[in-house]
Amino acid sequence: METIRVREISSKELREYMADAKEDRYQLVDVREPKEYKQAHIPGALLLPLKEVETGIIDLDLEKDLIFYCRSGRRSRIAANLVADMGVPARNIFNLEGGILSWQGKRLPEFPKLALFPPAMDISQMLLRAFELEKGTRNFYLACSKAFDHEALAREASTLAGMEVDHARIVYHCLKKNTPGIQDFETLFDKVEAEIMEGGLSVSGAIKRLEDMEGELYLNFCELALDIEFMAYDLYKNLVARAEDSEIVKTMSILAEQEKGHIRIIAMMIRKAPSF
Repeated sequence: METIRVREISSKELREYMADAKEDRYQLVDVREPKEYKQAHIPGALLLPLKEVETGIIDLDLEKDLIFYCRSGRRSRIAANLVADMGVPARNIFNLEGGILSWQGKRLPEFPKLALFPPAMDISQMLLRAFELEKGTRNFYLACSKAFDHEALAREASTLAGMEVDHARIVYHCLKKNTPGIQDFETLFDKVEAEIMEGGLSVSGAIKRLEDMEGELYLNFCELALDIEFMAYDLYKNLVARAEDSEIVKTMSILAEQEKGHIRIIAMMIRKAPSF
């Protein structure tokens, strides 16, 4: 069965959709935490926290359009894509762009997306770029662990930083196979550029965005981390499609699955957030 493509839907479009569609045509799915849901939610929405999406899919009516939302659209984008990747027979899968904040009339500016992997790149260049992005993401998490006076955030950010180094080592294994005479891991890791992360986010820009975001710092960090890890997941899925070497395909597939594991870890972090 062909995977359904997740479609972004604005709050204006969703209101129009709900006004025109019969109730039995769609199901709203709120992937936030129970406390957030109690504070405010879109009427009729089913609560299914992100951490429970993969196991809770049985609770969804797969004969309807599925419309996912969260606070800002980040958690729900991941949830919607996880469900789509399972090959469910839903008619359509939507993500509410900007989440319930947008529904309530608040605008959320987006990060610019950069073309990180031009078509002319060969596999060695692509792997080196992926290696650089892993270091950039690690630097972002390290910077977060030091920039904010928040014990839980510093602890979780340090853990995530270590995971990025582990991923860089896996990418290096493939890079070494395709680049004769390449420097050893530590030398190359120290040398490469590290300002850009997966999806085109700059480390300094992401830190500034986190500093400027309204609301609880720890939750904002977790949602931003989810965005980064989902873009990394998407990155490795695309590398799988472009690689021809079977070992690289296998390695990139493993990395994609590990990024999904990171998403699950961050979802658990949200569940354990100090404010919940």
